[in-house]
Amino acid sequence: MTDVLGAEGQATASPFTSEEQAALADVWEVYHRHYDEVTAVTLTAAQADPALHDLLLAQRADGARADAERARSLHMTEAALREGQWQPYLANLREQGGRYARGGLPIASWFPLVTAAQSVIVVRLVEAYAAAPQRLQAALTALNRWLFDLTMATIAEQYLDTRESVIKQQQEAIKELSTPVLPLRPGLILLPVIGLIDTARARQLTEQLLEGVREHRARVVVMDLTGVPAVDSAVANHLLQTVRAAGLLGARAIVTGISTANAQTLTRLGVDVSGLETTTDLQRGIEDAEWLLRRLAAHQPLNGATAAHEGTP
Repeated sequence: MTDVLGAEGQATASPFTSEEQAALADVWEVYHRHYDEVTAVTLTAAQADPALHDLLLAQRADGARADAERARSLHMTEAALREGQWQPYLANLREQGGRYARGGLPIASWFPLVTAAQSVIVVRLVEAYAAAPQRLQAALTALNRWLFDLTMATIAEQYLDTRESVIKQQQEAIKELSTPVLPLRPGLILLPVIGLIDTARARQLTEQLLEGVREHRARVVVMDLTGVPAVDSAVANHLLQTVRAAGLLGARAIVTGISTANAQTLTRLGVDVSGLETTTDLQRGIEDAEWLLRRLAAHQPLNGATAAHEGTP
């Protein structure tokens, strides 16, 4: 590894030794000399791939921009192979990897392109340096390291990092959508829970509920479990913890929508849900919540309000 100057004049580690860099200069001479041939072969390979075929059509729609991008890429390739200026080249590769990931292009589509380019360059290297076997061997080795160990590895690494980031953002968005905090009126919020509840989901549910209590200054919370297919002892314990946490912020919680099957399951398991204020359905839960709010506004004692409430106006 040697040090070269990066795009901003700062020293950065070169991915190649001085001997490999010299061999890459030979690769550049052959690559540049036969650039049109390499481009034609890789274009044919790209057209055979459905995903890349669509990308090529989009690029042709903006021919001037595509030409400018090719010229820019060729300039950075020359600077890297001939002069060892790798930082701009690697930055461009990472940019491409991120763009491919965000566009949903499969990373596997790019290997046939690189292989196609390699096949042409290998033939032309043999023609150029057949009389100098050691020089040819060094150039072939450097070619493989450049195309696969560096170029494809860098693109793939950035591709995977970007995809992971995109997937994480999508998962967070799905979580937000699956458990929204809905303000119904001043002091009252609704938390409709949909889907299975595991440990991570329960933690996220609690965080969203508490944030909703703070943001909306809620005094009563209705948690609707109509969309939860299974409620077991673990889920019940999570709900109890969430209710207690809301109580620490001064909010009363009413749980609605526990199905008959889930109620029977909890009874069979011997789960103590005495700490939960429950009603059969969402409509009744909102009615009870409204009743609670009126009593809280009037500073009247609740005395187990929802348990004793029978629709008092």
